[in-house]
Amino acid sequence: KYDGQPPLLSTQSFDSTRKQQLESSLTQLFVDETKTTLPDSCNHADALDPVAYAIPTFQMPNSFLGRPFQFQSDNDASRDLLLAAVESEQNMSVRLSSAYLNLTPRLRSVLTMFGNKRGVGAPYVLTAGAMSHGFAPKKQTKSMQNNVGIVDKIKSSIPEAFLTLVKEASQSIIACGGKVLLYERPGWTFHAKGVWITANDTNTSRRELINDPTSVVSTIIGSGNYGARSEDLDVESNCVIVFNEQSKSEPIQQSVANDWNNMCEHSTVTEDLDFRDDDNNLTTIVVQFMKKFL
Repeated sequence: KYDGQPPLLSTQSFDSTRKQQLESSLTQLFVDETKTTLPDSCNHADALDPVAYAIPTFQMPNSFLGRPFQFQSDNDASRDLLLAAVESEQNMSVRLSSAYLNLTPRLRSVLTMFGNKRGVGAPYVLTAGAMSHGFAPKKQTKSMQNNVGIVDKIKSSIPEAFLTLVKEASQSIIACGGKVLLYERPGWTFHAKGVWITANDTNTSRRELINDPTSVVSTIIGSGNYGARSEDLDVESNCVIVFNEQSKSEPIQQSVANDWNNMCEHSTVTEDLDFRDDDNNLTTIVVQFMKKFL
């Protein structure tokens, strides 16, 4: 009977027990193959010819347990998918959307393989421009403008600092035949994230678009922002979807392609922009902070 008093357990032992229970439950969910067995009610022709395969992924910072989880992390699963696309005999391209573009060296290295390896397509990266950035400054009254503190100045410098990171990413992405695009739409905040992998996509003057929906072979949907914070500090869960080329999956592929193409319609290719070198000390400090924590 509960008497209103907490159990006589130390915080350390309680946390350790709960963490072990969580790891055990997650391992069963993401590793136990019996959890993916189709029920008897699905044993018919359609079940044997699925439209796509869905693979859930999960990750938590190593600091949570003091070590990695006992199953493949979302970061590793996503990277393995990209590497498999690079090694494919088909001409693969990758498209990546991140609300806060802060490519880690690990992710940048595999993205640029798409353009640097012979016979492989190119990488296309989409992120928020200053107008539609999640940290874009809000309109202020004159009285508010006269009372701007250091915190407000730091917040207002974040979109500009992110443009510095965009410039850095553009140099390596464009060098291997890809493009970096900025989403800017009045009244809209950009927070889309995801990955689209295509094979032998039709080449047109707008190479960043997915011109043939049936060329989409895989996509990643979920919480990951594909940046330093997402990779090292946050809890993330995604779903990798791999389309079955032997089934009738075109309606879903069309919807997936539309998501990307619609965002591109409100985007500007960074090679068409003039990046200015900013000597603002505050922006420089914010950039260094963001590289580790955003």
